Amino acid sequence: MGTQKWAFALALSLICGVAFAEAEFDFEELMNDVETKIQNVQNNIAAKDAATAATQAKELQEQFKLVEGFFQKRGDAPDAVHNSQEYQGKAQSIQSALAAGDLDAAAVAANDFSKQCRGACHDKYKPL
Repeated sequence: MGTQKWAFALALSLICGVAFAEAEFDFEELMNDVETKIQNVQNNIAAKDAATAATQAKELQEQFKLVEGFFQKRGDAPDAVHNSQEYQGKAQSIQSALAAGDLDAAAVAANDFSKQCRGACHDKYKPL
């Protein structure tokens, strides 16, 4: 029974930690980081540093999960939720191309991510 209590306490603390982290991020700071990170992904692909580019693309995917949660909680922006999901997919496409060793496809996917990102939400939701 004692082990079950510890396991429950640990699980509860992890869940609360994730919820707290999601609620406590600075949206504007996150968006600035996304902008910098996609540029870094593109630069790393051009420099043929697939490992770093893949790590950064994974971070972009995680950041857009936070953005999705942010807009879901907001409740009045289903298009932003949808766009966030699309960008998670775009980040995954970059990672998949890099994993396959296809730097050209990764570059195209990263350029698409960057170009589409500005138009999708920025005009409508920035500044919040």
